[in-house]
Amino acid sequence: MKLVWSIGKSVLFFLVVALLLTLAILFPRSPEVTDVGRAMTVQYDYQFSWQAYQYNIKTFFTNLFEHKTLGSTRYNTTAEEELVSYFSRSLIVIVTGFILTLLFGLLKGIYDYYDPKRKFSPFGRGFTWLIQSIPDFFFILILQYVFIFHIPLVRMLGTDNWYSFILPALLVSLYPMMYVARITSTALANEEGKAYIQVARSKGLTETQVLKNHMFRNSVVPIFTNLPSTMMYLLSNLLIVEFLLDYRGAAYRLFYAFDVKSSLRSGMVYIDESGLIIGIGICFMLIVLIAQICSQIIIRIVEPK
Repeated sequence: MKLVWSIGKSVLFFLVVALLLTLAILFPRSPEVTDVGRAMTVQYDYQFSWQAYQYNIKTFFTNLFEHKTLGSTRYNTTAEEELVSYFSRSLIVIVTGFILTLLFGLLKGIYDYYDPKRKFSPFGRGFTWLIQSIPDFFFILILQYVFIFHIPLVRMLGTDNWYSFILPALLVSLYPMMYVARITSTALANEEGKAYIQVARSKGLTETQVLKNHMFRNSVVPIFTNLPSTMMYLLSNLLIVEFLLDYRGAAYRLFYAFDVKSSLRSGMVYIDESGLIIGIGICFMLIVLIAQICSQIIIRIVEPK
């Protein structure tokens, strides 16, 4: 019952945030840009209108419930078509990256836990802090240089090849992986010295047996409690990775859906793709919700009674 109540609260919170996100995106954002005077000075003016806001809300929900669509896009296609096309590419990256994050993050955390016991460890905790301190775009620039000038046969840009998702998945998982490693090593260190560990070692169990049968099981709760934040950490890296690698995924498409202008000119028109923005945003939120529900279920199963 407690698990059902916890999941119910998460779903309710998701619905509330989804509604607030929808209302925020439907906010009128069409400024008036004009030329003023003989010098043709560009003047930027924005005035909020409740009538325009109400019109946006009414139009969106009318399309949603009566026409079963989120609206149209700049390419004269429905937002659902764009959503399926772009989000499916990102989903492969997210799932692959999340698996890599958990697998190698846990292994790296265990390695870091035993790191102080080694005299020399080039890939220990210092390496974990080093990776986290380097900006992700720096790794992307280095990889672009290596692939373009030294491995030209491998195309790292775009989405045309079957292996195009591998590099983005590796890059988006790098920082969350180090995050999981830190949580894992800290959780294991907190178990060190407890009575049940000393009893297990006094029985002649090896370090591997103590880790596998005792320490790791009791460390799972703090590790998987941070599962939703790990997923959000991964998603936060998605935009810059997709943009710099020209990977046509959901984050890439979301950036262009906002119709960001690099300059102002008289008579410029903003393209409204609010439906697509809402769809992509809710899909990303849904992934975090799934991670949160999985976290609650796993903790419920493994938590010591």
